[in-house]
Parts: sequence; C-alpha cells; structure tokens
Amino acid sequence: MSQFDFPRVNFRGQAFINPGTANNNILLPLVTYDPIQISAFLPPRVYLSTDLLALHKLGGLPVPPGQVVQEDGNQRYIDIEPINTRQTFTDWATTPLGSSPLDTAYHALYELVTIKRTGKPLTGHLPAGWNYYGGMEFGFRDVRVSSVATADEQVFTTELADCPAAISQLLDAVVSLDNDAGQTTAVMIDVLPSLAMFSQVFCDLIRVRQKDRVLLSGRPYKGSLRHLNLHRIVNQAGVFSSSGTFFMALPLHELDGGLASPLLRLFQEFNHRQEPLAGVLIRYNLFEVQENQHPDYSALGTKANPATATVSGSLTPWYEGELKSMTMGRILLPDKPYFSDKTLSSVVCQVDHARGRARLDLLGSIPETQLSSQPLRYETYPLGVLSLDLIRPGQGAVTLGSFQVDASHLSREYLLQTGGVLDIPIDQSLALTEADVDNGLLALRSRSADPSQRTTYLLESDYMAIADESGLYIDQGQDASQGYRSYGPGQEPCHLRVYRRGKPLTEATPMTIMALTITESGSSATVDRFLETSHFYDGQPLCFPTNRAANSMYIFYPGPTARVSDNLLTDLIKTGFFVSLRVLPAPDYGPYLDPTHPDYPQPIPFDFLHQELLMAYDLVFPKASLITPFTEAYFSQGWPFIWQRMDPANWSSATYMPSSRDMPMVKWQLFCQWVSQLQSRSPIPGKA
Repeated sequence: MSQFDFPRVNFRGQAFINPGTANNNILLPLVTYDPIQISAFLPPRVYLSTDLLALHKLGGLPVPPGQVVQEDGNQRYIDIEPINTRQTFTDWATTPLGSSPLDTAYHALYELVTIKRTGKPLTGHLPAGWNYYGGMEFGFRDVRVSSVATADEQVFTTELADCPAAISQLLDAVVSLDNDAGQTTAVMIDVLPSLAMFSQVFCDLIRVRQKDRVLLSGRPYKGSLRHLNLHRIVNQAGVFSSSGTFFMALPLHELDGGLASPLLRLFQEFNHRQEPLAGVLIRYNLFEVQENQHPDYSALGTKANPATATVSGSLTPWYEGELKSMTMGRILLPDKPYFSDKTLSSVVCQVDHARGRARLDLLGSIPETQLSSQPLRYETYPLGVLSLDLIRPGQGAVTLGSFQVDASHLSREYLLQTGGVLDIPIDQSLALTEADVDNGLLALRSRSADPSQRTTYLLESDYMAIADESGLYIDQGQDASQGYRSYGPGQEPCHLRVYRRGKPLTEATPMTIMALTITESGSSATVDRFLETSHFYDGQPLCFPTNRAANSMYIFYPGPTARVSDNLLTDLIKTGFFVSLRVLPAPDYGPYLDPTHPDYPQPIPFDFLHQELLMAYDLVFPKASLITPFTEAYFSQGWPFIWQRMDPANWSSATYMPSSRDMPMVKWQLFCQWVSQLQSRSPIPGKA
C-alpha cells in the first residue's frame, strides 16, 4: 500500500515552481493563445458577449472607428490591432491593461469587458500573467529527511540518541532533484492550459545524499497531481489556500544500484511484506504557496518570478502490481464543511486487520491557519476531536478510534516531521471481524456526546476509479485503441482501475463517464455523457474520440449509486476520478510532407516554419527563445541541438522541447523536412 508501508522515509523543506503563465488565458474573454490549435493570437483578441455585440450594433462599444468584428465559428471578437509584432506583444503583455501607450484606443473597452473567471474588469491586469518568463522548472530547496518510521509506533528522528546505523545515515540527508551542476532536472506542466486540474512533473533525477555519500539516485516516472485541496489554508483564498499531493515511482531498472542501493537495503531490512519490490514510491504535498501575482516587469526585465511552497512527503517501498501514480485504498471524500464553505480534501485509508490499525494519509487534508505574513507563520487549524467511525448496514455506527486536531495534539510541526500518515489503533473491545470492517463504510466525524450534533466531514465512497495514465496526449485522427502518449513517446493504453472498499473490483459495476470539452479557444466547455453502462470492469481500457482537436476532461462516476452533479469541476476536485486528454491538431502540410500530393515537394521557408511551429512558443513561452533564439541564422547552425531536444524519443525527459508537450507529430515532421532541405538530403519524415 505504498505510503502506508514501512519503512517510511519522511522529508520536508521548500520547493519552487516556475511556470510560464502567458498560455493560461486567465483573462478570458481576452485571449492571447489558442490552446486547441497551439497558436498565438497576434493581434490578441477580445471575444464579445451577446450584450457587447448588441452595444456595438448601437454604436456604443468603445473601439476605434472602423473596427471590424471578426467571426470565429459561432463567436465574435475584435482584434487589439496595434499589438501586431513580437516586440509590441511583449511590451503590451507585461504592462497592466489600460496603462500601455500602444493600445490607448482600447482602454475604455478594458473597463467595460469583465473577466469570466472573476467578474472584474480587464483594466489593471497583466495579459502575460505573473510569470511571463517562467521556464516550467520545478525543484526542491533545502529538503531533508526529517524522520524514518519502521513501525506504527517507532519513528526515528535526529533527536533520538538510540538509532540503528542504517537509519541514522538517512536522517538529515538532502533530497534533491538537482544535477551535479546544482540545476534542477524537473519541469512541472499542466496537460490542459485551459482546464488546469492535472499537473505532471517530468524529472530526470532524484537523489538522496548524506554529505558525499549517495543513498538513492535514479530517474523516476513522471509525477502526477492527486488530492487537490482548495481549502488547506483556512484564512487564505485561491492558490494561497490550496495544496496538492504528487505521486511518482522510481522503478528498480532506473535506480542506480537497484536492490543493492543503500535505501533499498533499508527497505529490505525493515519491510513488513513479502511481495517483490518494484522500486520506490515518492509522494509529496505542496502547500503554503507564495506568489508575487503583481510583478513590475519594468523592474523585473526578463527574469523569472517563480512561486515557492512548503513541501512534505515520504519515500516508501513500491511493490509489483501497485499503481505508479496513486495509492489505491479505501477513499473518504468530502461531505460537510468544517468551517463556512470549506471542506477537507479526499483521504485514502488502509485498514491493517493483522495489526488492528487504520492508517489515514492526512498529508494534504489537515487544514491550517496563516498566523502572520511577516514573518510567515502557519499552524494547524483547531478541528477538535475527530472520530473514525464505521457505519455498518442495519446496525448503526461504531467508533474505531479518535484523535484530536489542533496545535497541541496534531501540530503542523508534527505533520511535517512524520509525513502526514496517522496510525489509529482500532478499539479491540468492539470485537469486529474482518468482514464487519470490510462491509461497512468509514466516516470521519466531529466528536460530540450528542450524536445529533456530530458533523460528517469525510464519508467513504464505495468505489475508487483511477487511471495511471491520467495525463494523455494524442494527435487528431490517431487511433486511440493503440493508446496515448502519457509516460513516454510511445503509445500506451489508458486502463481505468476500479476498487471497491480498498480491493480491486472482481465483477462488473455500473459506470458513467462525463466529458468536459473545449474545442474553440474563446468558448466555454461543453458537457456530454461519454459513456453509461451497467457493466464496467476493473482495468478496462478507455478509447476517447480524436476526430477534433480539443482539451478534454473525462470524469468517472463508478457504482450504482453514483450521481452526476450540475458542476463537473466540483465533482472531479472532490473525487479525483478523472483523466485529462489533449487531442493535438493535425494541420495539412501535404505540399511539404506528402509525396503523393500534386505540389510536393514544396520548399519550406523559415518564415513558414516559424509561423507554424515556433511563433506560439516565441510569444507565450519567451524563456525558450531567450535560450534558443528563434531566428533562421541560429536554427541553421544550431539545429542539431534543437533536434535533440525536440526529438520524440526525448519526450519523457525534462529537457524535451517544447516543455508543454503540445507539439503534434506533423509539426515535428515539418521541422525534420526543413532540416533535410537545409542539409540537401532526401526528405525522410521523422528523420534527418
């Protein structure tokens, strides 16, 4: 069961997150980037609501005389016409709207148009967002091993004098994602910039080092965001109140030394299971986020403006047959709020019948209060006494065990020190059988002498539905039955695992799958019922439509009692039962790539290559063009380096370009053909 297993090597420290923010379209209906067609809008455009269109017809829309309203499918928009070169775009995007001398004729419009997400006027907001020059990097800073747990009540820390040598070598060791040059080897990206609910971390190296001795070193699979909590910090809002837990596995074949590595020897010495080890599970929570959301780009220049966060997590044994992106178990989902509209986030539980324990992964769920901003201080929010109850069919509920949540009994320091897993001894006087526990539902409730005054904060879901392949990419028109890109350049199937009360499903169950899809850059998501069946099986592969370029999320509702609410985003945040799919466009480059085309072979001018492949990244990810100038002169000389970075074989590496992983195969082939043309060699699609 991964993070519930022993030994648990717990770590804590700080992390930095350096996303590029110009591709998020957070100021919709102002749009600078088309995440569907992977193109930048130059000029940028403002989509007009029905009311604004009516105002325009009456002559009341404050736009320059003669401004033409353009059509985009069923939508209408106007261009910000003066912003029509790379330089004017950069200057405009890094200046608060309504302040730039480049677009004074549109300042009154910005006062009138409101942001869909917030309802506030566009005026004063930065089109580039708070980190225009972010390069997607992610890394740890001063992250160290804080404790090692070898049993439920045996936790070793640096404060303990009597500590086995195998464990003492780990305490205070540095956990790092850096290479020997001190540079991070990881990037964090969202699959869907317009529906950013699933982030992933591509990492080329994780190391645990005690001074000059390396205790763990290897290249993990990509990390996946799970357990998103929007209410972690009670008295904050937005990103400042949120947290998320990432899971990634380091397989034996990517682990230096394999089973003979120091950490794996420790696992073998103290583990409690007999199954073959598959590697190491790395789980960490990012919370207490700090961002400068209002940078002064005139002072910042082209420097990045990264966010920071506290990180806490664990390294634990990973066994054959377990998922690599999530621990499956009994999952408790948010029920009633604990304060105002704030709820706890989902919690996975393991019931250890042999040892009479229930273990809760509370790492990303226990709320905090920010006590002060200068200096920055947080502490556990006082939830009071909570009970873990078992609701038995036809017999009422019994309390398996209880614990107190406040600064004295479950402090922030304690959670950081111990990695957030709470071991609860089950009350043996209940004389419960294994079947009693397996057939009941778990609930986390406030403790009160009066049962009518008790609040259920978390209630177990009968079912848990998760796919390891939760971040998916595929080109338009590709055969989804052959799989998707998820962990590497090759296509792999998306298998949906379905568990019932902590165990793999052994029979069919009803399943509904809803689709939340965006197919046009300025439009809202559409909602459709993708699948409704009475017979769905654990491990069943999923094939989603690829006929149109789209950003999609598919939300799973397993079991006969599952209900689809009116807000799919609320459902997917609550359960985490979803996948994100990006269907990349497939433009027709027949005259340049298709030998059967009557106009083949047409020469590829660099201007065309720039327009089709490079311009979007040049405008919305300018960090890339600062490192690799997007000019014909540079590309003509530096193409071997660029080739290596863009090669699909490099897709799973943090060094892959583009970091956003949204380059369709046909655009890679266009680049290959341009290189072949440059080298005066016979064109071979996909090679040079």
